[in-house]
Amino acid sequence: MDTWHHIHSMLPLRDAARAACLSHAFLHFWRCHPILTLNRDVLGSKANACQENFSCIIDHIVRNHSGIGIKIFKLELHGIVDAYHYLDSWLQTAVTPGIEELTLELCHRGKINYNISCSLLSDGVRNSIRHLQLGFCFFRPTAGFGPLINLTRVVLCSVRISGDELECFLSKSPALEQLKLHDCKEIICLKIPSVLQQLYCLEVSDCWNLPVIESKARYLIRFILKVSV
Repeated sequence: MDTWHHIHSMLPLRDAARAACLSHAFLHFWRCHPILTLNRDVLGSKANACQENFSCIIDHIVRNHSGIGIKIFKLELHGIVDAYHYLDSWLQTAVTPGIEELTLELCHRGKINYNISCSLLSDGVRNSIRHLQLGFCFFRPTAGFGPLINLTRVVLCSVRISGDELECFLSKSPALEQLKLHDCKEIICLKIPSVLQQLYCLEVSDCWNLPVIESKARYLIRFILKVSV
């Protein structure tokens, strides 16, 4: 049984879902599948028919997962505005203690109107998460936000977060090695705190309102600044 579980966990998402339709054993494994990557490419051409169909497919997949054992959760909703009605439910199911990689690319058309609550990153989640990528959302960490002791990589793309909020978040991430910021318009001063002794790569692109970068990271060896013309 452990062998079949391992085989099922290694299958691509679409193949794992198909196997679950054919076998009760695989259906049980599916409910604990460690990787959920949900986007148009993975779900196939049928999901391209309309926004409602795409959201319903994702909702069906997430609801049939127990939420147990998810290591990687990638949700890429490029242009699927109606998915916002489901987001709270999806994230509550998928973002659980033990998760290691979380990618949320929420929308790139229309207004940014979803706030990633700090409560999503509970104690158990903060202890396990290693990679965090957010896109097209609000993220407002506060001083009461707990430490992320294993977080090594952060990517923020078109995220509404201020310089002070980002500094607060970084100060809680002592293991951080890579930080990438793109089109984060609210950051007017980027301060890299001295606690980031593992940070070696900083990439900033198209942050138009950012004139000042202050770094106290002693081992930063790669700094990339990009501005689109």
